[in-house]
Amino acid sequence: ITNALEVGCAAGAFTEKLVPYCQGLTVIDVVAQAIARARQRIKEPSRINWIVCDVQQFSTDELFDVIVVAEVLYYLGDIAEMRAAVKNLVRVLAPGGHLIFGSARDANCRRWGHAAGAEPVIAMLNETLIEVERLECRGESVNEDCLLVRFRNPISAS
Repeated sequence: ITNALEVGCAAGAFTEKLVPYCQGLTVIDVVAQAIARARQRIKEPSRINWIVCDVQQFSTDELFDVIVVAEVLYYLGDIAEMRAAVKNLVRVLAPGGHLIFGSARDANCRRWGHAAGAEPVIAMLNETLIEVERLECRGESVNEDCLLVRFRNPISAS
């Protein structure tokens, strides 16, 4: 992966697995403490650009070959904020690039007090991207029910 973006790193568990595959990686999280914990965990920080910011406010001229956004968007206040975040992420996805989205299902997110979960965001992403692959993840608890979906930007590089 030439240039990747991870949205919401938490303690950096996924970041640690992603970084060996990336020539360049930008990691954003709205919580400064999350960025600090992830930075402590990662052994090769020189390839990582760490940014404390909200996904809706994230701004760059860079394009990313891969964007990973998992278990993040349901923390936004409402559907309009989710739509704004999706629009912002699609804007920075390179032509032919892949966006990997993961989230608890809508029913769980609403039960937890969030505005929405996986299904509405997947519908938003399908408005501009092509769904390539979908994986349903279920555990033993009712709370362990999520979707992972890989999308591709249909706009080819010219």
